[in-house]
Amino acid sequence: MLKTSRTWSFVEQMGRAANDIELRLSLLKITNEFGLSSAFGGLIPEIAQSHSEAEIESRVIVRHLPEEWSARYIEQNYLYCDPIVRRLQRNRDPFSWAECYGSYATTRRAKILRGEAAEFGLIDGYVVSVTTLDQSHAAISFGGQSFKLAGEERSALAFATSLFVGHVLSRRTSGRSAAALSRKVTAREYDCLLWSAEGKSEWEISVILGISKPTVTKHILSAREKLGAVTKAHAIAIAMRERILR
Repeated sequence: MLKTSRTWSFVEQMGRAANDIELRLSLLKITNEFGLSSAFGGLIPEIAQSHSEAEIESRVIVRHLPEEWSARYIEQNYLYCDPIVRRLQRNRDPFSWAECYGSYATTRRAKILRGEAAEFGLIDGYVVSVTTLDQSHAAISFGGQSFKLAGEERSALAFATSLFVGHVLSRRTSGRSAAALSRKVTAREYDCLLWSAEGKSEWEISVILGISKPTVTKHILSAREKLGAVTKAHAIAIAMRERILR
């Protein structure tokens, strides 16, 4: 389990990371201790829908795999028969690969997938899912030849994974926000964000500012788009961080 001092050290490493590579290395330093040397995951797609390679790539948060296996997985379109992905559509509790294949590996292609992964040293693994505050779902599948995770260690890995996912997504949002911030929010958008930060509802803000509730909603949505935020709370956080709200 991550002890308190190690936890803070890990949190600080994540905060100091200059890029996604450094974030990934900090996470892998933890997972390697458990025998998990690979990591692959991102935002969970709707398996029933067809996605282009570009769309799938845009969802990836981390890919630390043998290059030949990564290319093979994409080339064979294994995403659509992967029991791990299918299980994540139904159940987002943490699970091992062995548990998953025992329940879902009923198709010939799924068995071929498992066999080919093993050829690259990925015999067993552990999957952790993360739900963001706006109800998006991400998951990372860690793999290796074998792994050992006690109950507390599984909780520690879930913590580390959640922190990692948060930092990666924050970096991507910040990157989109940099250009967006040059288009400053209007005075009305500022007022709506300010009162939202004070905990006021959109109806209360409409009364305070003497405008309609739909207009308040429109101003907040516009501010969100300018700041590159995914939720109102995220917009407030960005505005405070960038000192737009004082």
